[in-house]
Amino acid sequence: MPDDIIKGYEYEKNKYVTMTNDEIEKIKTKKDKTIHIIQFSKMTEIDMIYYEKDYYAVPEVGAEKAFELLRQALLSQKKIALAKTVIGQSEKLIVLYPLKDGLIAKTLYYEDEIAEIPKKVPKMALDKNELDMAKMLVENMTKPFIAAEYKDEYQERLRNAIMQKIQGNDVLAVEDNGNPAGNVIDLMEALQKSLEMSGPHKKAGNE
Repeated sequence: MPDDIIKGYEYEKNKYVTMTNDEIEKIKTKKDKTIHIIQFSKMTEIDMIYYEKDYYAVPEVGAEKAFELLRQALLSQKKIALAKTVIGQSEKLIVLYPLKDGLIAKTLYYEDEIAEIPKKVPKMALDKNELDMAKMLVENMTKPFIAAEYKDEYQERLRNAIMQKIQGNDVLAVEDNGNPAGNVIDLMEALQKSLEMSGPHKKAGNE
């Protein structure tokens, strides 16, 4: 149970100082208990790798007008508010991100929490025709994002398999026809096939 958890700090090996919830609350300032805005920035200036979790931001009673003024001002200028607050036992950087019908509070990782890329992908020289084909593939598969069209199909299969086991039946292998999602394709495979198809034309042009 959460009430049974003791918060402590090991200041020497096997020596701890414990802190009660009341003591922890005493060191929090009023600013720590609220979301206080530090600055404003362009939406595009924060790399997506810094985003951690999303929360719905709602105004306190009496602050609805200020909330709406902030939302509309940010949305019209395509900017975000960078803020800080204390969540649990740590101070968090937060982005207040405007939407058409509200604000999302996105917690951020600090820079020293971001792991380095384990392997850098080398920059490859690209032929214009190759890049044009890649752009064409992207363009042909572009359509509006509708969240309701997507669901966790694997979880559905897992639940069905569990029900089969409960009923005493064997779990049957899922038939894989190579393209189970209809129009879903392997992007890299499609690009590779496009490049292979362009090969003879490139050679013919060079002869």
